[in-house]
Amino acid sequence: MNVHWLEPWMPVESGEARSAFEAELYRELGAGHSLSGLPVVAIARRADQDDVLFMLGDGRVAEVHLTWLGRPEDVPRWPGTSIHASIEAWIEQRMMPDHEEFRGAD
Repeated sequence: MNVHWLEPWMPVESGEARSAFEAELYRELGAGHSLSGLPVVAIARRADQDDVLFMLGDGRVAEVHLTWLGRPEDVPRWPGTSIHASIEAWIEQRMMPDHEEFRGAD
């Protein structure tokens, strides 16, 4: 996957960081969450928030706002998650608008 990451998004390049994000996600997922039981791979993170982008096994991507609670959330909608059909869809729907907003904050 060759993505030109735009601020505030950056790739998760270290295996240690990737494992840490994946482990925290699995700790936070309660029964009934849309990602519960799905394999994920952390591929990017937002530098200014606790948002992490995960690749799902079927080619979709999930942007997740980790809470760093370290245990399953009580409400199935947490951690907050938006699932996109593909990395290309996510780039158009999220990364590009995030980048424009981030640049405007300077």
